[in-house]
Amino acid sequence: MGGDRHIMTITWPGAWREILVWTVAGVTILVLGLMATFPYSMLQTRIVAELKRATGMEIRIVDWTVELPLGLEWRNVTLSQSNGILLQLAALQAKLEVMKALGGTLGLNVVAKLNDTASPTGLAKGTITASSFSLGSPVTIKGQVQQMDLSKIIRRYVTHGTLNGNFSHRVDSEEATVTTMKGEGLWTAEATDLVIDQIPLGNGRTLSLTFSKVAAGLACRDLRCDVTQLKGDGIDGSFTGEGHITIQQPMQQSQLNLTVTVIPGPGFASKAGTLGLPSPPSGTPMTVKIVGTLAQARIAL
Repeated sequence: MGGDRHIMTITWPGAWREILVWTVAGVTILVLGLMATFPYSMLQTRIVAELKRATGMEIRIVDWTVELPLGLEWRNVTLSQSNGILLQLAALQAKLEVMKALGGTLGLNVVAKLNDTASPTGLAKGTITASSFSLGSPVTIKGQVQQMDLSKIIRRYVTHGTLNGNFSHRVDSEEATVTTMKGEGLWTAEATDLVIDQIPLGNGRTLSLTFSKVAAGLACRDLRCDVTQLKGDGIDGSFTGEGHITIQQPMQQSQLNLTVTVIPGPGFASKAGTLGLPSPPSGTPMTVKIVGTLAQARIAL
């Protein structure tokens, strides 16, 4: 009995082997055909047009190439407005998710790089999904920002700082515009070693502030984003804030309505004296209102 051993083997009938081979070959041909005939030019034109519409900026691209499978890369991208250059990217990559494309839906992985290096810093990456290639709603974006140099993004006000963050947003409206957009999202960010410069105080005076860490969060619904978190601390003091932002087109014209409680530190006291500002004792809270547009915010002490 111990010598009787039965080994079970599975033998594929010849017909089944042939069906399996032809199925694999058919799927391979379909994928290769999709890669060869996919309208890359149309896709890149649509992506650039959507970026222009969403940001209100002019976009200049020096060169673009196709990346296989189903990918595009733009080189030396410049985003600008009539008053000057706002942002320069070394590269912007977009790769289509093959399985979603075969199902007729859009899945796009996007990576924006400030520097042309292999380092995982100075980049923003995310995924855009939609029910169709025409960006049919709902459209969802999710992603993160990694070690982004803020002085290259907010050139006018920031001279130093590193940004990290996460975002997730869904647009529900079938025909979303800047006045009718429906949807919701969450945005969080943290900046370290932040130096904010050229803060206008009126009468030609400007203020510079330094913070070791600043954290912010927004909960957006339709065209309104409520501040869920706004706090920071450093040598110039600490602050907390609340309020909301109303989104408008272009994005730089979005309206601010913020109330910030500032507790001055030793660094602020020395600066206040040279600027002729009130200099309360260190640790005394002050209330600051920030109103106006993102492009031209007004600060009232």
